[in-house]
Amino acid sequence: MTEFNKFYRDKRFFIPVVVFLVFEILLETGIYTPFLKKNSYAANINRITNHVISKKESHDPDILILGTSVAYQGLSTRILQEKISSTGLKIQSIAIPGSELIVQHLASEKLLKEFPNVKLLIYVGEVTMPWVSQTGLGLPTLAMISEFPRLDVIPLLKEFEYTSKFRVPVLEKEFETHYGISDMSYILFKTIAYRRDMNDFILDPGKRIKYISRDRRNPNNNFYYFENDHTEKMSSYGFTSLEDCVNKTRDYNLPPFPENSNLDHKKAILDTCALSIDTINRLAPTKQAPTADTESTRLYFKRLTRVLQNYTSKNINVLTVFAPYSYTMGNIGGPEKMEVWRREISKILGKNSSGFLDLQNLFENDDSNKYCYDTIHLNKEGMEKFSNALGDYLYSEIIQGKVDGKIRK
Repeated sequence: MTEFNKFYRDKRFFIPVVVFLVFEILLETGIYTPFLKKNSYAANINRITNHVISKKESHDPDILILGTSVAYQGLSTRILQEKISSTGLKIQSIAIPGSELIVQHLASEKLLKEFPNVKLLIYVGEVTMPWVSQTGLGLPTLAMISEFPRLDVIPLLKEFEYTSKFRVPVLEKEFETHYGISDMSYILFKTIAYRRDMNDFILDPGKRIKYISRDRRNPNNNFYYFENDHTEKMSSYGFTSLEDCVNKTRDYNLPPFPENSNLDHKKAILDTCALSIDTINRLAPTKQAPTADTESTRLYFKRLTRVLQNYTSKNINVLTVFAPYSYTMGNIGGPEKMEVWRREISKILGKNSSGFLDLQNLFENDDSNKYCYDTIHLNKEGMEKFSNALGDYLYSEIIQGKVDGKIRK
């Protein structure tokens, strides 16, 4: 104990502590936020939400779109706005790539404070997600929730039933908590949350500076943050199955690349084909039809209830939509799963439901892969087809009041 007392009383002990605290305080001011790596999870959550808010004066939305990258890449807010422009209503997307439900909840809270005129939410669901709910916080989710106020985030970890396990060797026991030490450190300290991003900046500052200067020279003046311009097609590879997909793209960093493909495209296909195989395997431990009575589905729909309460509590109606995808994945969105979705959405929304639109089979009379960038994301042509179909439905069935839960200016 004497040696320990000497150690922490030594002035040199406080030098790194003070440096850490000063650096942390600087990061807390947001000084580093504009320098975050382009398209990183932390950067996306800031740029998407802040861009939407910055356009409020000229584009105060009546309709919001919420979802993951399926909605982010699959829907053109520009096309949807053109479809409903004659009504005077305005539509905006707050879809965030890679976002779990806790992220969508936090983004909804942040943006609904700014947009009191919202009357309708278009929620783009993903069919298989209830059966593969995650209880641990992955790095992408940690990166995104760390960009929101801590007092909003920390209580949600328990409410959304996230858990973290740690082992105490002396007791030879493993404990489970909602507040894992590493997770909390990531949320509490920007120095920890940004360490990988800053390391990348230091190793390759030229690339980061180029991105930043390019954004400043060509600011995004559109009311929408993003529109998919990917022309690459899965059909270029001629896949016959998910296994064939993995075999043909395994060496993604090596040629050959079809004429309208590249390394990034080939890697995305490999990743989503492998993920699809893993998801299908996780969904099929038995031959029984899926139900909503598993622990995974209970957790998912509990979280989704919390997300959508941001809207129903304000008497905002919700249109639930399912996007088309590559048929290479097989019939992953079969009638059994859709029946579960219909039942649970009905419980969650009640009178605030504006319908249930299943567009998974939008490409059924064509080669779906020519509309797909990878197994779950659409390319530009697929985005246009999906956006036009949703825009027509939105105008004729919802705005014109042909179904319950209609929306009017």
